[in-house]
Amino acid sequence: MFRSVHSPSKGQVAVREIVKPPYYYNSIDWDRLVKEYEPPFEFMSGTRLWSRDRIAAAQTERLKGALERASEVPFYQRLWADHGFQPGDVKSVDDLSKVPQYTIDDIRVSIDREPPFGDYQSHHFADGAHTPLRFYTSGGTTGMPRPTIYTQWDREVGAILSARTFLMQGVRPGDAVINAWAYSTHNAAWIMDHGLWHWLGAIPITTGTGNVTPTEKQVEMAQLYGAASITATSDYLLHIADTARRMGIDPKNDLNLKTLLSFGDTAAVEEAFGVPAYDSYAFHEVQYVAAECEAKDGLHIFEDAFVIEVVDFETGEVLPPGHRGNIVVTCLYKTGTHQIRYNIQDISATHELTECACGSVHRKLDYFQGRSDTMVKLRGVNVWPEACGKIIQDNPGVSGEYFVYVERVTPPGKMAREEMTVMVEAADGVGDRDRLGADLEKLLKQKIGVQIGVEVVDRDSLRELTGHGHRAKLKRFEDRRGVLAR
Repeated sequence: MFRSVHSPSKGQVAVREIVKPPYYYNSIDWDRLVKEYEPPFEFMSGTRLWSRDRIAAAQTERLKGALERASEVPFYQRLWADHGFQPGDVKSVDDLSKVPQYTIDDIRVSIDREPPFGDYQSHHFADGAHTPLRFYTSGGTTGMPRPTIYTQWDREVGAILSARTFLMQGVRPGDAVINAWAYSTHNAAWIMDHGLWHWLGAIPITTGTGNVTPTEKQVEMAQLYGAASITATSDYLLHIADTARRMGIDPKNDLNLKTLLSFGDTAAVEEAFGVPAYDSYAFHEVQYVAAECEAKDGLHIFEDAFVIEVVDFETGEVLPPGHRGNIVVTCLYKTGTHQIRYNIQDISATHELTECACGSVHRKLDYFQGRSDTMVKLRGVNVWPEACGKIIQDNPGVSGEYFVYVERVTPPGKMAREEMTVMVEAADGVGDRDRLGADLEKLLKQKIGVQIGVEVVDRDSLRELTGHGHRAKLKRFEDRRGVLAR
């Protein structure tokens, strides 16, 4: 502590005491951190190979700690009281289903109740005087951004999980990695950067997205500095490959890439670059949750850090492996905010418990299949926009880019009804667009069971709607039902 003397006005003297905060290097117990959440190399021969009994024991112990921490937060006190739940009701991880779920809507109500942070945070900015804090918000693609304050413990565990992912997927110490995520108020790029540098010994090249560093420049840098990998969404990786070809650079032979860190469908990415591409699952509040290994058969959940359930869309009941539903996340390590049975409304399924070809028996999560909160009911059929896009993406007549909108239509003399339209970009050289659109409509009707319109548009014309080439996470859906339609 030291005393600062200043004169706010002539003839007055004020004394202000300034307290030195703890420095980053000595503000957490690093030995405890790496013992509880093993860094990538220790993880590969340690936690990754735990038995199911050991996983369950660790989850039970850490779940009880997470419940105790959350019980001090007003958001959980109110939620649990409303449902008659007490943390003591949980004796083991098998009792997790007794805990009430919540969704992003509950978070929004919390923020409205106590703006701007809500009452679900354990820390606020003033606590930065006593412990290092970081602040990020969600991307806001499904509503207003969610603010999250991260403690140093939360950041370090999240970075360790990201570094585990990158090691599993082929990145090695000394590799240069183009980080093509947005360095903004969103968490993604920063936690990847932290994991690559601090916990793996790789060198992130911080290009950010195309609106920060033009995609052409990113291709040039990847070639100039011999980047071994790029981390981006599958959509943006395909845009990078397409840009390289337009520049006269062959993405398969003229770059030094050996692996790609992707989010989304990886098959087209591998075809474009000629190297393996790996998927992962992560989101704003909890960072990396699960990652694909070289076996490429689902995503390994980091079960020392999470308990993942998949629940029925309507009832919230836990579903058995292989059944598609909403992902419910319980985070075992967080201290700044707490995610206890957070129904994130991402759609997936768990796998049957078997030993992976890589030797791990950690539970697996299926690949991301869209969001249930964008589901539209058309003539009694549940339709997810992302599912429509995936059905038509592989048609040789389209570029792979799509955008979906739903509107309320009132035909002359008929009742109003909701209609969905998929806009797709025609591939180069396509002649009969009407025939292409009709064929795609027939395919969608066959696969989904309801009529969905298809509008074939020019190549690159959807960029303004999707943010292609500029946004890290593309916008694929718009609800226009609040707009007067024909």
